[in-house]
Amino acid sequence: MKALRFLRHPLIEWAVLLILLSLLYLRGIDRIDFHRDESHWVATSAYFEAALDADFIQPEWMTTNELSPGLKKWFRSKVPTGLGSLEPPNDTWGTNYFTLTQPPVARYIIAIGRRLRGYTVQDLNPPWRFRVSDSENVAAGNMPSEGLLHSARATMAVVSIASGMILFTVVSASAGSTAGWIFIVLYAGSPYLLIHLRRAMGDPSLLLFTCLAMLTGMLALHTWEKTRERTWPLFWLALMGGCAGLAGASKLNGLGLAGAGVALGWLIALYPKGFATRSERLTFAFAASAVVMTTTAIAFIAVNPFLYPHPWARTRAMFLLRISEMSSQSQNPEWGLSGLEQRLAVIPRRIFEDHALIHSGWINALLGSVGLIYLVRSAWQWLVGKGSSPASPALLAVGCVSVLPALTTPLDWDRYYLFPIVFLSSLIAIGLGRILTGIYRRFRPASPPS
Repeated sequence: MKALRFLRHPLIEWAVLLILLSLLYLRGIDRIDFHRDESHWVATSAYFEAALDADFIQPEWMTTNELSPGLKKWFRSKVPTGLGSLEPPNDTWGTNYFTLTQPPVARYIIAIGRRLRGYTVQDLNPPWRFRVSDSENVAAGNMPSEGLLHSARATMAVVSIASGMILFTVVSASAGSTAGWIFIVLYAGSPYLLIHLRRAMGDPSLLLFTCLAMLTGMLALHTWEKTRERTWPLFWLALMGGCAGLAGASKLNGLGLAGAGVALGWLIALYPKGFATRSERLTFAFAASAVVMTTTAIAFIAVNPFLYPHPWARTRAMFLLRISEMSSQSQNPEWGLSGLEQRLAVIPRRIFEDHALIHSGWINALLGSVGLIYLVRSAWQWLVGKGSSPASPALLAVGCVSVLPALTTPLDWDRYYLFPIVFLSSLIAIGLGRILTGIYRRFRPASPPS
């Protein structure tokens, strides 16, 4: 028993967790199938050097691209003011395909990893050209070298290990250590996650800042519950907004996390203790919302020099380009999801069967439903002051804003199901964890009389 208590010490538990995740996420990286988008993410990691060096000399491909001739005219009609000329200027951070198509934080993370391995801008490949064959791309040097690709993927694997550890912390805080370890089995044993969270793309970075937003949101609720001091919750909500901005600066849909921060600010305002009047509650709620939205915007803009001249117009242009690309891509019958009937047939199957660790839709749906019911009940108990964990409303709020947009995607692409799979895994872990805990408590041997 003493040995078991020793193993449950938080530092020992975290050490075991880190070793387990490292063994599974850092091995076999080279055996992951190459995705052509990885060429783009690795190539555009050069924007890290561009952000640091005022004398950066951009490679030719940075300001030349494969935009269709009609796209410039289309942009002028959609964004008539504030965007400036769409002709690629000499400035690296001017308006071109690569500054419009993705924000830069995931590129920065890839760059940090490759630089630690000794790879400079001169070692980078040009980005993949989708209008020519794979063999032509390889011949043109558009495939990252083996070592360069490995360094970029290893960086994202480390990022994903950090995400797993944060999720373990939040799930354990919400539903107990058993649920946390079940989640780790699902997270570390999932072939789907081991592919998409180790590729050199934007998804691991997006997940990391999503997890950090969840953690800081939980801490905001926790500090309010324990101290009733308004400064600390606003501090943690400010950090949550910063994480939301960095998530959005990894992939644009991460900006939705600001909505979760606003929701948590209102939950604090609705908490039964700590405010004397309705006016005080409303003042705090609006102040918290303003703090979250402001820090989200600051973080999102600060890391992306492309946005400096006209932040609103250029952000709008990035969204418009992504919508336009998705609309065009959805016309491909192999990718597109058209109509409610097809969505209802495809999306649940992808989430509950195809990409789940256990390919049984009814088992996953049952355990996930148990976990969701527990999570909603636990969040409600926290809100009414009955002592439940603040991790539950934080996990629920972040899960909702992250998963729901993914369910509306017009594209049936594997990586677009990442957040539904991660949060379904959390719900399954919580559901199974609570079931096992209930069984243990029911049938555990009675303590002998003293």
